Parts: sequence; structure tokens; C-alpha cells
Amino acid sequence: SRELLAYIFSDILPKHGMVLRDNQLSLSMSMLDALWESKLALCEAEVGTGKTHAYILAAIVYRLFQGSMHPTVISTSTIALQKALTEEYIPQISGILLEHRIINRPLTYAVRKGKSHYACDDRVRNYLSSIRHNNRPEDSGLLAALTALSTGACPIDLDGLELTDYVKGRICVSHCHFHCDLSAVCRYRDFLRRAQTMAYDFQIANHNLVLADILSRKGGRNRLLPQSGILIFDEAHKLLDAARQMYGMAFENTELEQLVSSAYRVVGMVSNRKEAALLCGELLRLNGLLFETIRHEAGAHYDKSCQAFDFTAVSIRILNTLAATLNGLSVCFYHPKAGGAQRRLLNRMEQEQAKLMLLKDNTESICWLERTGVSACRLCTLPKALDFLLYEDIWNQGTPCVLTSGTLSIGGDFSHFMHQTGIDLLEQHRLLLTSKASPFDYENHALLYLPEDMPFPDTKNSAYMAAGLEQLTELIRQSHGHTLVLFTSYRMMEIVYQELSKPQTVDYPLFCMGKGRLDTITAFRKSGNGVLLASDSAGEGIDLAGDILSSLAVVRLPFPTPDPVSEYERTLHD
Repeated sequence: SRELLAYIFSDILPKHGMVLRDNQLSLSMSMLDALWESKLALCEAEVGTGKTHAYILAAIVYRLFQGSMHPTVISTSTIALQKALTEEYIPQISGILLEHRIINRPLTYAVRKGKSHYACDDRVRNYLSSIRHNNRPEDSGLLAALTALSTGACPIDLDGLELTDYVKGRICVSHCHFHCDLSAVCRYRDFLRRAQTMAYDFQIANHNLVLADILSRKGGRNRLLPQSGILIFDEAHKLLDAARQMYGMAFENTELEQLVSSAYRVVGMVSNRKEAALLCGELLRLNGLLFETIRHEAGAHYDKSCQAFDFTAVSIRILNTLAATLNGLSVCFYHPKAGGAQRRLLNRMEQEQAKLMLLKDNTESICWLERTGVSACRLCTLPKALDFLLYEDIWNQGTPCVLTSGTLSIGGDFSHFMHQTGIDLLEQHRLLLTSKASPFDYENHALLYLPEDMPFPDTKNSAYMAAGLEQLTELIRQSHGHTLVLFTSYRMMEIVYQELSKPQTVDYPLFCMGKGRLDTITAFRKSGNGVLLASDSAGEGIDLAGDILSSLAVVRLPFPTPDPVSEYERTLHD
């Protein structure tokens, strides 16, 4: 297998315009060795190393010799990288290996995303009907897109469609379940059935979905992904953030209000309606009391958007009463043959009970209160032993794992990342660590420009906004377009876009990338000398090779704001 991998990199790829890079071959060899030895490989590869080709080819060669039918799961942090994998990397490698008879059939893949990324045929038809009923000329483009979806003329993946977030929210798969009358002919259900088979070489998902699959199996529920033979985490530096989301818990102050609203709609199905109605009212009262008490306990600190706190005896007592009341309500609605809306309501009650139990048993958790609106807030918890949970659930399961990114170590030292993710709990002989430097000659071919006369960054300060716009305009002119500008503020990005769009400001194609608008990147590539304004997340997972990008402007470094989790971690090192 090592000989074949070396042959592919040194003989085959150069015939297709890919020059042999020693660091890339060495990286891929290390990944292959880790797969054969069932090790966990931490592979840092700086920009330009070619890590994506490295791990795809290592996985293909390993599966050829190992003979496994289990797919390789590639977990990413961005949709942009998923798009690159499916539209560029895998098809390109598949064509090359087929041409040279390394494989005897094209490589196959399934892209797995959350429900909000897929269209529900039934919701599309209902929304299309309401739009047609409005009969407005300005809806013609939306009508065409919805019609194409409803007739099956375009796929159900919403990321490829030019629709607003509002429209996507109205037509996406939300509460999909097997009891739906249309489940037998549902395209989303059909997609899930096909994706769960072993028919694909690669299953491409994001970190959150991979962790959700692990937690689902851990809780005795169904698999979300088929059993994998190899697990690859690309953009692995984002894995910890995803783990904090998936292993953490958030309890919104509106959740029980929405649950009670749903209960009132089906209260006619239960025999003891009066008791159920009384319990619904008590549930609302206790829910309001709980959040009012916690806000009071937070005191002046509640003005912060995120504030750590400890439950007091008073709030714990309210939690216990709230849990008992919710349990009594679920008894009222319980029926062994409950189905449809009643069964879904009971499932929601069960989920809320689990959240209340986590809040009650909080001694081993970090707890904090988040403000999400004028009156909206939520209670959040995260296990203090997250590192141990990741070790138990992922790293100690025996599945060969590769974690790769451009930023995993600090000067070649992986200990900080390993400690945060629980990888340091593995025996040393089960680890493979490697770091490959970028082949780019930054010293001779890059210029770092830091303006020293900029006002303090504040999007509400007109002087800062004017100075930032002036600097960006001049940089764009100096590089004759060919520029990517990264923002940490959507507001500032929109203002700069409006200003640059004015006549005689810049004479180059101008593009503004909104959330999930990957088609903007394609248009920027085709422009030749365009200017792309995007959020800082566009700085990862996107390959803009060649002359298209000569200048990168980072308006403000995206430093994370302090939060209760980072504050807790800091106390561990005091």
C-alpha cells in the first residue's frame, strides 16, 4: 500500500498537473501508517501542503488493500469545504485513478447535513400554494424556484438554491417523522434510506452531525450515519467548539411556553382535561418564576450577554417543583396507543424532563445564563469532564482516526489541543503526531501591511468606519482587484459594500457573500479580478488558487470574547 501511494504521488499525479510535494507525500504516508496501525493521527498541515488530497488518497489506498466495505466518514466545519470535496477533490481523484486503473469504478459519496438544509416536499407545496395565492409579480423568481422543487426538477439540498433564510426556514425539513402520511414518497426519507447503506465510499458530514451520531448511539437510539471504517476530521481545530455545542445543553425561557401551547391544542384528546389545563397553567407560572429568580440572582451581572452562575437552594427547589409538574402533565397525556400529535407532544415532554434533570444535577457542569433578546434568555450547561467524554466516546473506540488542520499545535507542541479534546488520555503508542510546514515562501513573496493610524475598532464610530473604508479602497486599487476582505461584523460588511458600489469608487467586479451563499465564490472566481467581501468564516475551507487572489484584507482579527467556559478553564491553570 505504501508503494502504491508513493507511485500515485510521484508518477500519476504529476501527469495531471500536480507537482510532487515531499511534505504532501510524507503527510499522506503518515496518515496511511496510522490507519494500518489503528492509531489516532494528529496531522498539522499548513496552507499549501495539500492535506485534502493527502487524506483522500491515504483512505482510498487503505480501503483497497484492507478490503473494507465500510465508508470513510469525512467530518468538516464548513459547507464550503464540503462543496470543494464533492465538486473538486473527489471527482478529480476519481477520474485520475480510473484512467490509470487503480480503481475499477467511480468513487461515490453522500453529503450529510442537518434537517434545516433539506426541503420538505409537503412544506414546499404548502408554501408554494400560499405564494401563488398572493399573486404578486415580484414573487416570480421565488415561484420558479419553488415550482422546480415541488416537481422534483431540482434536488432537495437547499444550499444550492438562491433563497432567503426566511424562505428556507418555511420549507425545510423540521419535524420529520415516520408517522407522516407522505413518508413513503418523501424524497428526504428516500435520501436517508440510501445514505444509510454501505453503497458509498465517503460519507461527508459536519462535526455536529458526526457528534450527534455518536451521542445517538451512546443513548441507545438509531444511527444517523452508517458504521465507518475510517473517521477523518478536517478543520479539526473547530472540533472542540462543535463538541461544546453537542455535549452542552441549552434551556430557553420560551420552551415550556411553546410546549404548553402545543398541549392546549391536543388537550381534547385526554380524559382529565381539567387537571391537564391546571397543570399547564402551573407549568407556565413556575417557568416564569425560575427565570425571574435566576435573573435576580445574577443581579447587575445580568446586563452581560453571558454570565456564569451557581444554582441556589431557592432555584433548585423551583426546578424540582417544575420537573414534578411536567411529569404530572405527561401522565395526563400518556396513552399506550398514543399517536400523531399526542405522541410528538409526549416526546417533547420527555426531552424537557431530561433538560430539567441536567439542570438539577449540575455539580459536575459549568452553568451560565445567556441573554438572547430583550426578554429572551436561556440556561446553559456543559460537562466539566468534556475531555474525558470525548476520549470515551470517540478516541477509545478503536476506529482509525485522522485529525488534520493548519493550526493544531503551538510551535509543534500539540499538548494544548490534546488536553482540551481528551486525546492526551490515550496511551502514547496509540498516537501519531506530525506537522508539515507550508511550501509557500512567505518571506520573499508576501507583504504584511499594518496601518498604524486607524481609530479603535468600533462599528458605531463614524471615524473608524471612514478610515477603514479609505484603507480598503486604496488596497483594492493597488492590487487592481484580486482581493478578499474578511469582516467580523455583517453590518460593517454591508456598509462597505454599499460604499464601494458607488460609481467611480472601485472599477472591479464586486461581490458580497451572505450566509451560506457559496454561489458568490464561484462568481468571484469567474470574474478574474473581482473583490469579494465575506465574513471571517470564509477564511477557511475555500481554495482560491492562482491569480484570482493577490490581496487578503482582514478588517479585524476574530478574537473570541471571554465566556464562562474559558473562564472556568482558566481557573484550572491558576
